[in-house]
Amino acid sequence: MKRRPATWIALLLVVIPAMLVAACSNTQPAASSDVRVTLEPVPAGEAYLIAVVADVDGNPITDATVALEGNMNHAGMVPVLSEPVRDDADGTADGRYRVPFEFTMLGDWIMSVTVTKADGSEAKTDIDLNVADAGVTVK
Repeated sequence: MKRRPATWIALLLVVIPAMLVAACSNTQPAASSDVRVTLEPVPAGEAYLIAVVADVDGNPITDATVALEGNMNHAGMVPVLSEPVRDDADGTADGRYRVPFEFTMLGDWIMSVTVTKADGSEAKTDIDLNVADAGVTVK
C-alpha cells in the first residue's frame, strides 16, 4: 500500500505543532496546601516587599526562601524578578521575608510568590497588588 505525499504532509502538519506545544508548555508546580503566604502593604518609596509565610496553623515558616516575580496585569511589560531571600536576611527569623523588589511603574500588578521549603518542596501563589504614589496595597 502506497501513501501519498499529501497524507504525510497532513500528518506532519498535525504532529509537529502538537509536539512543539507539548515541549514548550509552561508547567507550574501545584501550590503546597500546607503553606500560607500574605504580603504586607509597603509605604511609598520603599524598595522591598514583606512576604509573611506560615503553615496552616499560623506558625511562621522560617527555614525557606522566598522569590518574587512581578507582572503588570496587561501585556507588554517585562516581568520584574527578585533573588530568593532567606528569612534571617533581615537579622531575624520570624516568618517575615523582606525581599528587595522595585516596581517599574504604577498600576495593577500580579505578584507571583514562590516559597521553597528546606526539603525542596515549593509553594507558589499569585497576589494582586496596586502600586500608587501613596505606596503598595494588596487588593
